[in-house]
Amino acid sequence: MNRQAWQEHARQRQAVEPALQTAAPSRMYWTPEPDGGPGAEILGHLACACVLELGCGAGHHLAHLVGVHGANGVGVDIAERQIERARTRYGHLPGISFVADDAVEFMQASCHSYDICYSVFGAVGLTSPDVLVPLIARVLRPGGVLAFAVPHPRRSDRDSTLLLPSGGRLPIRRWEPSVLAWVALLSAAGFRIDDLQHLGESPAGPNTLLVVARKS
Repeated sequence: MNRQAWQEHARQRQAVEPALQTAAPSRMYWTPEPDGGPGAEILGHLACACVLELGCGAGHHLAHLVGVHGANGVGVDIAERQIERARTRYGHLPGISFVADDAVEFMQASCHSYDICYSVFGAVGLTSPDVLVPLIARVLRPGGVLAFAVPHPRRSDRDSTLLLPSGGRLPIRRWEPSVLAWVALLSAAGFRIDDLQHLGESPAGPNTLLVVARKS
């Protein structure tokens, strides 16, 4: 279900955007609004760090970390068309690579370890956390950082559809543990919480939960 939805999202984007190399964005962000919340600074030291993004989409955030901060990055996405977009735009950047694969299968087969793993409305939250979080712990080095942004579990407008560029919607499957359940899941996998932010505050409540944890 999720793969098909993101494939269609990417197909619609490809139909209207130029297939050109693009400079790395000047900023990354963790909320649905580009000017909302913190940026890359929450990830710590990035120069020469080995970074893994789960659910990289078109690669904008990873391109920022590689092109602006000097990280070495791998972006994984389940939708092949999203990876096509990412490679077209940012594949020219030294130190960046994009892989079309399921996040769980990628980490199960991985022989590499990483300093940082992150997800911005990506595979974390769209994959069973009982399966995903222990695998992230396995591929992170001791002291490595996990950061992820997911739809806030207390938001009022709970929605399990993906808004397409055309304005239509497709169903997707989400896993939405409570804040306390996320903390328990991370602790059980050997993480300690460094930061937990409720972003996008409004009268309707926050729309984004941002978690930063460190592998013990």
